[in-house]
Amino acid sequence: MRDKRIHERVPVDLPVLYQGNTRSYLNGRALDISKGGMFIQTDKAQKEGSYILADLDVEALGKIIWAQGWVVRTTRQGMAIAFTRLDAKGIDTIILMNRSLRA
Repeated sequence: MRDKRIHERVPVDLPVLYQGNTRSYLNGRALDISKGGMFIQTDKAQKEGSYILADLDVEALGKIIWAQGWVVRTTRQGMAIAFTRLDAKGIDTIILMNRSLRA
C-alpha cells in the first residue's frame, strides 16, 4: 500500500485530551505527529468522519497545543486525525523538538 502522507511524521509520546461527537472529554496519547495530522492511541476511537477537538499537553514547553480535525482512519490502537485547524507554531515546535531528539 502506498503512503499518502505529504508531511513527515515524527514519533512523540504526548498526553491528549480530546472531544469527539459525544461531547465528552476523553484521554489518549499522541504517538506521532506531522504538520498534517496525528495518531491518537485510545480505546475510545471516534468513528471515521467524526470531528475532533484536541489539546496536547507539552510538558517540555509548559503549555497546551490545540488542534482540530477529522478522523480519517481507526484501528484497534486508536485513530488517525487529519488537521483542519491547529496551533501551527506549537505543532512546528513539537516536530522540531522531537526531530532533534532523534538526531
